[in-house]
Amino acid sequence: MLPQNVLKTKKGRLLAFSLLYLSEGIPFGFTAIALATHLRMSGVGLTEIGLFTASLYAPWGLKWAWAPLVDLIEFKRFGSKRTWIAGAQAAMISTLGIVVFFDYSTNIQLLTTLIVIHNIFAATQDVAIDALAIKVLPDNERGIANGFMFGSSYLGQAIGGSGALLIAGKFGFALSFPFVLFALTLILVFVTLRIQEPVEVLVEKKHSDTSPLQAIVIELRQFFRDLFQGFFKSGVGPIAGVAFSLLPFGALALGLVLGSTIQVDLGMDENQIAKLTMYGTVFAAGGCVLGGWVSDRVGHRKALGVWYVLTTIPTFFLARQFVGLEGTVGVSIQMFFYVSIAYSFTSGLVQGTSTAVFMGLTSPAVAATQFTGYMALHNFVYSYSSLWQGKYADLHGYAKVLFMDGWIAFIPLILLPFLKPRKQDSAILEE
Repeated sequence: MLPQNVLKTKKGRLLAFSLLYLSEGIPFGFTAIALATHLRMSGVGLTEIGLFTASLYAPWGLKWAWAPLVDLIEFKRFGSKRTWIAGAQAAMISTLGIVVFFDYSTNIQLLTTLIVIHNIFAATQDVAIDALAIKVLPDNERGIANGFMFGSSYLGQAIGGSGALLIAGKFGFALSFPFVLFALTLILVFVTLRIQEPVEVLVEKKHSDTSPLQAIVIELRQFFRDLFQGFFKSGVGPIAGVAFSLLPFGALALGLVLGSTIQVDLGMDENQIAKLTMYGTVFAAGGCVLGGWVSDRVGHRKALGVWYVLTTIPTFFLARQFVGLEGTVGVSIQMFFYVSIAYSFTSGLVQGTSTAVFMGLTSPAVAATQFTGYMALHNFVYSYSSLWQGKYADLHGYAKVLFMDGWIAFIPLILLPFLKPRKQDSAILEE
């Protein structure tokens, strides 16, 4: 159990935000890895699984639409951001719990609907966590904090993905649901509900000479003024960041639906998949921390360009091993195991560094909303990539998808020179 003043120290902040990001990774790993694998083993087609996986990411790509609510609607009594986080976590537990009561392998539409709702609440939780982090983390802690946060998210995905598959392999897949729900409940009760937001985060803005309606209008005007400044009056970087966030961040196929379906089509059992997921997650978390640490020293944009290119190496290598248009002839389980781990490490390098780049583009005045906007568009890439890759694999096989995915990864490099940190002139600082 965390002490109530955990956010007052550096170690406490790193621990608290790491555990909060763990709560994001657990259900996502379960749905994207364990549940997708189980659906494939149940005979569900690649197109349907691609659509299901796309539904996981879609709310994360649209969370910008309701992110301002987290900034504007405050709950003073229990802490504004803590209330948002706790409410979202409770709703996540409820929606995932409903799935236990029906046959999801034969009712894919209902499953997809519930997973969409679940991820709406998960994305809302992420908005609130990021908003709290931006307000309480000093500038000199954000790099290392993001490394630990995203590393914890990867760890959560391993717990939700590998852990659930290990339980499924021993006791049946039905028992993996209580495992995930119990883990989320522990974090809600012993982490989220114990966090106390600093006094400065909860300061109430007063407009004593105006009516409540006028005060709301004033707040909204200031909010949109700050948002306009953050995007359009801070140099070319923030605008270029919008376009950059809509493009794939390196090669993606091995980290999305194709990675899961290739495992099944190779004949890997649940224990083998769980082992691969666990190792891959550990290497991804290590890459996340290492990538952020290196990029702080050589430059975020320069490092990010190198990391993007590195993701294509295992992707192209595996693509060249397939023989024929269909199936997995030419690829062994052992080969796929090592290629996947290498890819996980390179994707981890990208994660920590790309976050630092987007933070450099973000205005502190509207940090939660602007940063959420970038991340929402960034996550939308997962959705459309999962969709086209599933359909293209059904038509043309794995090799062609991997080759195309690798070459597309070079397109975003064109925009890297334009991702200059926002201008911090006196006019903006006065706002």
